[in-house]
Amino acid sequence: MILTVTCVLSYDEKYDRLDVDAILADDQHFTSYLDCFLDKAPCTTEYSKEFRELLPEVIKTACEKCSDTQKVKVRKFVKAIFEKKAEMAQEFRTKFDPTGEYEPAFLAFLKQNK
Repeated sequence: MILTVTCVLSYDEKYDRLDVDAILADDQHFTSYLDCFLDKAPCTTEYSKEFRELLPEVIKTACEKCSDTQKVKVRKFVKAIFEKKAEMAQEFRTKFDPTGEYEPAFLAFLKQNK
């Protein structure tokens, strides 16, 4: 008898509980996440170090392992970077997708409304 095990890889559901709206409403808090992601400051905010480590994969796979809730939060957060912190947006892009290889798929993901 052959046993088949299906393994669904996904990010920890604890990230679903992060209050992205509160982060985006507090510019200092929002900036602290970005500074962490861009290696400009220590990662002291909730899950920021973990997110910094996950971001390359999230961008590369267009959030493939994200839950539906996480996808909404990632879209909101990344869109806010480009809308509120344009000067840091280019640094973010350069750090996490220096060649632009993943940009088309990631931008398509950002435009989804799911």
